[in-house]
Amino acid sequence: MSSQKQIEFWVNGEFHEVTVSAKTMLLDLLRDELRLTGTKNGCGHNACGACTVIVDGKAVRSCVYPASRADRKRVQTIEGLAEDGELHPLQQAFIDAGAVQCGFCTPGMIMAAKALLDRSTEPSREEIVEALSGNLCRCTGYAKIIEAVETAAGLREPRRERKELPRRIVGRELPRPDARAKVTGTATFAADLYFENMLFAKVLRSEFPHAKLLSVDTEKAKALAGVAAVITAGDVPGEKNHGLARLDWPVLAYDKVRYTGDAIAVVAAESEAIAEEALTLIQVRYEPLQVVASAEEALEAGAPLVHEGGNILEHIKLRQG
Repeated sequence: MSSQKQIEFWVNGEFHEVTVSAKTMLLDLLRDELRLTGTKNGCGHNACGACTVIVDGKAVRSCVYPASRADRKRVQTIEGLAEDGELHPLQQAFIDAGAVQCGFCTPGMIMAAKALLDRSTEPSREEIVEALSGNLCRCTGYAKIIEAVETAAGLREPRRERKELPRRIVGRELPRPDARAKVTGTATFAADLYFENMLFAKVLRSEFPHAKLLSVDTEKAKALAGVAAVITAGDVPGEKNHGLARLDWPVLAYDKVRYTGDAIAVVAAESEAIAEEALTLIQVRYEPLQVVASAEEALEAGAPLVHEGGNILEHIKLRQG
């Protein structure tokens, strides 16, 4: 296992002393150890910005920021913005502008914007766009998000006054009922659920688009401390395939793999890091086969069979008149 290091740091003003490994990212420490799940794991590869937090005044992607680098530093997450139940101006502006929909990217957006406003009280629109350029959103589009940041900075009037609405509300803009939870990081997504004695699962997937499976050796993975189980097709009771029109999709590949990413084995372990390490210990022997890359290739005479029954799923007759 990786070498351990003890670090001291502050999160939202609270002092913490923890032991981390060289592989532990700040995101993992915040979510798995401190249970600050408002910071989201959107990609894990420094690509989407959902994991953005502020470290010593600078916005960082916590999914690729080693936890050891946070030693003696001050970290701020989405949970640390509201004070005594009063939302931070950015949080309220996001609600008022309608910049919150699914809410998964919202904490990262708000933290990136806060880092900007902390260093520039009157940013230009171009500076706002640049500060948010590393944060992806697939719901709202970016217009309302930029509007929210401009509003929080005092560069435009709020879209809606915060006051009690009259009974006649048809035609009026209303905030989402779950918007407050989403801007404060308290909204719970599936990955935010934690249970006592919970195990973490990881799937080993094929690196080849088409290949015979000669062998799958899981013994080293099973022997790793913290691993509870390693499951392959041999552990699937009864029918090993599932599907819609036909039962032709293996739950776990057992004779060959048919696409890059085909599932071969599942590891369950006491932590995500242990599960990931266990995947590297599973030894798979492949015999690569010719790839069928299109429907046209699949119909050619002598084309490799993706499934043993042939490459044609169904013959359908269409009649008119």
